[in-house]
Amino acid sequence: MRQPLFLVVLAAGCSFDPSGPATTDDGSPDDSAIVDSAGADGAIIDGAAIDAPAPIDARLTDAAVIDARPIDAPPPIDAPPPIDARPIDAAPPRCVGYQVVTGAPAGSRYRKVNTLTTWAGADADCTSDGGYLVIPGSMSEAVAIGTFVNPAGTSPYYWAGIEDPERDGTWTTVLGATQTYLPWGPAQPNGRVGEIYVLVEDNGRFWDWYDDGAQEYACECNP
Repeated sequence: MRQPLFLVVLAAGCSFDPSGPATTDDGSPDDSAIVDSAGADGAIIDGAAIDAPAPIDARLTDAAVIDARPIDAPPPIDAPPPIDARPIDAAPPRCVGYQVVTGAPAGSRYRKVNTLTTWAGADADCTSDGGYLVIPGSMSEAVAIGTFVNPAGTSPYYWAGIEDPERDGTWTTVLGATQTYLPWGPAQPNGRVGEIYVLVEDNGRFWDWYDDGAQEYACECNP
């Protein structure tokens, strides 16, 4: 009978509570043995909570989405300014102030000057606006321009853009071409020194003449 009683007393002396904290033999809590049931879930050891690791954002692991905000796009590259549709340094309109002359080629326009001028002066004036000193290419054109200029008030002649600066008998135009149409008047050209320019009589005949002479003239232009 004594043996069973001893076992009961020994069990009571241990004060073991399966649902409570462990105690020492004298009944005080055993601090070193406290592992709160919440400790496993909340990591509380010895009464102090250890910060649980931050929860992993499901968005980071699901579909690998890292910060839904878009990455800043680079600034746009400046587009070059639009090209101005207007022509750059457009040439002025040609043949301004020129007109069609009846009997002259339809592809040419003419401007007359009823001022007595040297051949060089007339040539410079015609080229100043894109034209050239008239070059008659036929009898009908020579006569038509004579009628147009109507130089009879000063003389029956007008300057043509034809010359022989080398005095070698080769007559060339102010455009640099050899002149083949040369309906010379009587005894022309007579080859006198200095007569290297062509005058056109109002009847269409050609005469050689000096530069220091002054005549009226017409400018020709091809639109």
